[in-house]
Amino acid sequence: MSNKEISIEEVVSPETKEEFKLKIVVVGDSGVGKTNLIKRFISNEFSENFKATIGVEFMSKTYRINKHLFKVEIWDTAGQERYKSITAVYYKGAKGALVVYDITDKNTFDNIDKWMLEIKDKTSKDIKLMIIGNKIDLKDEREVKNEEAMKKAESLRIPLMEASALDSTNVKEAFCDLLKEIYKDMKDNLNNPENKYQNEKKGIDLNTNNNSEKKKSKCC
Repeated sequence: MSNKEISIEEVVSPETKEEFKLKIVVVGDSGVGKTNLIKRFISNEFSENFKATIGVEFMSKTYRINKHLFKVEIWDTAGQERYKSITAVYYKGAKGALVVYDITDKNTFDNIDKWMLEIKDKTSKDIKLMIIGNKIDLKDEREVKNEEAMKKAESLRIPLMEASALDSTNVKEAFCDLLKEIYKDMKDNLNNPENKYQNEKKGIDLNTNNNSEKKKSKCC
């Protein structure tokens, strides 16, 4: 199944009852813009006032991916070293992860390997990954060339996308591409009711009470 065969639509009705829950974690150094990337995707908001995330926060929204309804929970993890012991447990059950760096700060790019090791240590081996180079609106302050980032992504065999939470460039595309990769990996279990127990064991919550009328808007 190609990404073009997968449709993602935002479901905006408050009466919606999702069938499944899907967890994504967003990691990276403090100040790279993780919170604003999530806010831009979930609620199309951006905050100019930087406030470091303390511990872990999450935001969620319901999406229809092909014929299935998902409550997508996106977890925003603190980038500071002192919160490592607090945030470690929140990797549990994650089906995808976005590793974010700031294109204007070379140190945050150099720390991608550190975050990759943490993800590998705390998540399942089949987790879907993507690297995001944030703040491309600050092109005059760029410290990480796109070519250098592409080489890093190719060496790790992970997709890379540059984005801007400020002007929303590629934010929706990045999250949706990751959701589509996760869906492709899950679809056989989703379509097979005999695998309900296996899905629950993997952290996918099932609820088939889904008879209410739903409003939806095109997402990706």
